[in-house]
Amino acid sequence: MTLSPFASQNPQAPVDSPALWAVLAWVRRRTEEAQLPSSFGRMFPVGETSYNPATLPPLNQQTNQQLADLAQTMLEGAAIANPKGTTAGITFFGQFIDHDLTLDTEPQPTDTVDVDGLVNGRTFAFDLDSVYGGGPKKSPQLYDGDKFLIGTATDGVSPDLPRNPDGSAILVEARNDENLIIAQIHLSFLRLHNSLIDQGMSFDEARRTVVDAYRYVVLNDYLPQIVGQAAVDEALSRPIKAGFYDPGSKEAPMTPVEFSAAAFRFGHSQVRNAYNINDTSGGVRVFSLDPTVPDLRGGRQLPENLIIDFNNFFSELPRGTDDDPALIGRAIDTKISPSLFELPIPGAEASGSNVLAFRNLVRAKFYDVPSGESIAEAMDVPVVGDPVFPEGTPLWYYVLREAEVTTGGAELGPVGGGIVAEVFVDLLRLDGTTSKSQAPNLPDVSGGDFRIGDLLVAADQPQEEPQPPAEKPCRGGDRPILDRDHDRSGRHRLHQALHRADDFALQHPGPHRLDQHHSVEV
Repeated sequence: MTLSPFASQNPQAPVDSPALWAVLAWVRRRTEEAQLPSSFGRMFPVGETSYNPATLPPLNQQTNQQLADLAQTMLEGAAIANPKGTTAGITFFGQFIDHDLTLDTEPQPTDTVDVDGLVNGRTFAFDLDSVYGGGPKKSPQLYDGDKFLIGTATDGVSPDLPRNPDGSAILVEARNDENLIIAQIHLSFLRLHNSLIDQGMSFDEARRTVVDAYRYVVLNDYLPQIVGQAAVDEALSRPIKAGFYDPGSKEAPMTPVEFSAAAFRFGHSQVRNAYNINDTSGGVRVFSLDPTVPDLRGGRQLPENLIIDFNNFFSELPRGTDDDPALIGRAIDTKISPSLFELPIPGAEASGSNVLAFRNLVRAKFYDVPSGESIAEAMDVPVVGDPVFPEGTPLWYYVLREAEVTTGGAELGPVGGGIVAEVFVDLLRLDGTTSKSQAPNLPDVSGGDFRIGDLLVAADQPQEEPQPPAEKPCRGGDRPILDRDHDRSGRHRLHQALHRADDFALQHPGPHRLDQHHSVEV
């Protein structure tokens, strides 16, 4: 029996009717044949223009050395756990979202860039084009019929991304093989699609089911966790284009550089120094410049000892009473963990251009992004802190500092959260997703609202008949959506105070977690 992806509320037009799926197939074919590119642009225009006097001054007066000096202050000494317990999986699901929305192919700039002339390599829509590409017709390298190609890990049994002989993944979005965590998140989407095909769905039915489930958890789980439910509700209360973001064309929404080059780069601060991929891996760094130190970089067949246990990354997934709680992510602040501070970019280390913070600051400078202070004033929210430079504070740094000052690093503040929430909500509404969208009819192992963890492990669950959609897909309040058993014994626990991380103690044997009960200095 074919699973119906969403229960229909209209018996006259069932969601699994042949006519509807024929229409969806036609829409997909047209999309594959003529997909308009998204262009970069601005939420807050800069410079003086006769047609728009309400412009902001660009923050581009700083020398590269001044930006390099600021970047060096961002190396983390001791990690601070996210004070509301946002788990580590949120960081990498956010990276997956970023890769689904934006692909800036402009090389690291050395001079002012006209952002209006830049084309986004992704569709800037929550449509999983980073996974599906152009479909079997335009991206045949991804598919075996209606199913995705799947590779195998080094154990010869466990699934992996499909790979070329040199170990590189066969993807339309190569960045989703940058590290083995995001690679296995991407793999979860491939496997879920294939499992739906195995249940009798057509390609279009399976794709629609996966995309709609993705959009649902973005709006009802991910976004409230990073900006707070109040910011989500505020964005939903305004009509599209009523705020600062004007997407323009529905078919090719504009990609604002304030979002792509600053506000949505906050996730760099959430990255821990090391991760327990499973219960036997111990703490493994994200990147290591020392070839003798193991890390999580991708571009290789998945090692059997680094197969992910998503229970370690998402607290909604059940764990045994004797198991350690899910890993907690870092607080959002002005620090970058040592394993991400310097990137393994060939030839860049000698010049210092492999420092992630420096790269972010330089890109925003040459994109003429306004200061955080000027954008706060334009948004009519309080300015936080003193300017880093006489002309102002780089927006990316400001967003991180604002989160640290206003929420203790729990979530984004008014500027960062306002930009991210408005862009997310408007893009989702352009796709037809609202706060009243029904929960997916996919296996729900968390026992509460359907969440990110449920989506990523759905392919591993026994096949069931569709369940009725949740009556209340989004819980109210200003906290992230958590199931009712989230705080029970054996699940994720959190002290009231901030906690120091011990995941830098890689030289010690045994697991390395952001433990709530002791601190380790770097």
